[in-house]
Amino acid sequence: MAKILTLGMLKPDAIASGKAGAIIAHIQNEGFSIRAARLTRLTPAQAGKFYEVHKDRPFYADLVAFMTSGPVLPMALEREDAVAHFRKVIGATDPAEAAPGTIRKLFAESKGKNAVHGSDSPENGVREVAFFFPESEIAGLWG
Repeated sequence: MAKILTLGMLKPDAIASGKAGAIIAHIQNEGFSIRAARLTRLTPAQAGKFYEVHKDRPFYADLVAFMTSGPVLPMALEREDAVAHFRKVIGATDPAEAAPGTIRKLFAESKGKNAVHGSDSPENGVREVAFFFPESEIAGLWG
């Protein structure tokens, strides 16, 4: 199976709580290679566009406000079966429902402050990585 990219993003709660290093170590221990990463702060327009798939959902405004409340760390992550494996590694959105040993079970505060975002499909993985990183910034993409 070919290695593919997915987006993993540490959310403002993970950065503010000082858990970023532990979460990154957890991700790398699961066999992911970080091909690009950038600490950034999303504007309301950027967060709105990134999460536009949820624009008609009741939590959309709160999600945009939360994602702009502090820095985030998007990462282009690579490994075989990257999207499905990362979804397994991060766990259920609600940490109370997340499996033991998953990132959200270990590091999330609540359903709303759940530490990490992960692409939910290979197509969204491509779109979401491209949202944050031009191809020229993704290390090892051609080698």
